[in-house]
Formats: sequence, structure tokens, C-alpha cells
Amino acid sequence: MSSFIWILIPLVAIIGGYIIDYQKNKLKWQSRYNRTDEEVDDLRDVVSSLKQRIENLEAIAAGSPETFSDYHSDSYDRIDFEKANSIKSENEQTVAKKAKMKGD
Repeated sequence: MSSFIWILIPLVAIIGGYIIDYQKNKLKWQSRYNRTDEEVDDLRDVVSSLKQRIENLEAIAAGSPETFSDYHSDSYDRIDFEKANSIKSENEQTVAKKAKMKGD
């Protein structure tokens, strides 16, 4: 019987250590999980507020469809494509000159 006690004492200490570590890890994971729940709730609030803003913007756009469609139809007229093409060709020439200089 006395030899059984000498085996039981270290065995209880080892098992107790494992149980304590398990509980610490369990609390750590629970705190992380609770933080993610709070973050998810915050993100849900942000998404719902953004949905409301989109609905408001859609209502504004639908309230005056003439001005909304006029604005989009004439938006391409305001862009100067020739100027963009000339800038593109200037940039290509500059790159070609720099490539020649590095090649020499």
C-alpha cells in the first residue's frame, strides 16, 4: 500500500499540471474568441450603416434621373483623349532614350 502512495503522488502532480495548462489555454482561446465576436459585431454595424448610405444615394439618384443620366452621358466628352495620347507618346520616347543610354 505504501508503494502505491509513492507512485500516486507524482502521478497526481503531473496530471494536475496538465489540467492547469489546459485551463490556461482554454481561457486564452476564449478571450480571443470574445474579441473576434466584438469585431464581427462592429463590422456588422459598419456594413448596415454603409447599406443605409447606399440606399440614400440611390434614392437621391433616382429622385433626379435626368440630371444623373446627363452627368454620365457627357462625362466622356470632358476627357481630352488627344492630350492623353500625346503624353503617352512622350513617355514612350523618354523611356526609349533612357534605354538607349543604358545600352551604350
